[in-house]
Amino acid sequence: MAPPIFLLAILLSFLSLTTLTFAQSSTTPASSTSTVIPAIVPSASSYTYVGCYNETLNTNTTGGLRSLNGGVTEALDVMTIPLCMAFCKSNGYAYAGIEYTRECYCAQYLSALAPKVDDAKCDLPCKGNASQICGGSWTLSVYLQDGSQKGDAGRGRGTSAGKKALMALGFAFGGFLALC
Repeated sequence: MAPPIFLLAILLSFLSLTTLTFAQSSTTPASSTSTVIPAIVPSASSYTYVGCYNETLNTNTTGGLRSLNGGVTEALDVMTIPLCMAFCKSNGYAYAGIEYTRECYCAQYLSALAPKVDDAKCDLPCKGNASQICGGSWTLSVYLQDGSQKGDAGRGRGTSAGKKALMALGFAFGGFLALC
């Protein structure tokens, strides 16, 4: 035979569930559904919105490089603008961009081959917060860290590591010619 305290606990659990069920069934459902209209987040985590840019991955002239290339990426079903900005900031990147509701891209440069497009092209809500815009289909909502340089000089196709490697190769080749 079960102890009386155990039976009392089961009885109380049943009563609380019954009360909860009756309380829920007596509420009237809302007659209208609210529609959340996503909006551009002007700034987050010391990053400022700089515009909507086309993704360059499928452009013939980029060799398959993305608009924000050479950095880190993260794709999460809970993605928000502040989450992406915090991720890029913690990894030390100047640019942060979100594409297709959940894909966060971080890089030091925005490709000069990535054309800026009308903000209306970035029209998809973030997976983690439907009130925020997280890019579009093949478009990025791009943010630049406050204090970082923007412009043609900061919008290279590659990374500075590639330029340094080319310079080192030039010095090595020059040294080789000097020995000949």
